[in-house]
This record gives sequence, C-alpha cells and structure tokens, in this order.
Amino acid sequence: MSKERVAFLDDQGNKVELEIIEKINIEEEKYVLLAKEENEEDAYVYKIVEEDGVEQYIAVNDDEEFERVLEEYNSYFDEE
Repeated sequence: MSKERVAFLDDQGNKVELEIIEKINIEEEKYVLLAKEENEEDAYVYKIVEEDGVEQYIAVNDDEEFERVLEEYNSYFDEE
C-alpha cells in the first residue's frame, strides 16, 4: 500500500517529498508526522492549520510541543 506524500520547498528552493506517517489529534490541535521514505526514524512534526478551507502545515519548533506530539504517537504502540 502506498503512503500519502506531501511536497515542500526547502531553503534552497528544492522540492522535497515526505511521507505522512501519522495524523495526530491532541485536544483541539491537529498534527502530522512526516518523514523521508528511506528514513522514518528522522521524523518532522507539523501543526495542521486550516485557512480558507485549505490545510497549511506549520513546522513545530517548540520542544515541548514536539515532545507532546511524539509521546502521543508513541502511545499508539503502547495500546497494541
């Protein structure tokens, strides 16, 4: 099964494709965990913000918020 991908432009204007690993809801906030296809261990966390009906991904740079999202993601595996 192929995973959903999103594309971003990096700081140099190069297109970078990332796989959506998981969408996570914490209280009223929505997040997405993204990773390069060949390296799921190195994940990125983005907050999903809807503007004018379009989802925008905003990088999570706050360490506490980042850890909270990773803890929620990891808890999915604890329940299995």
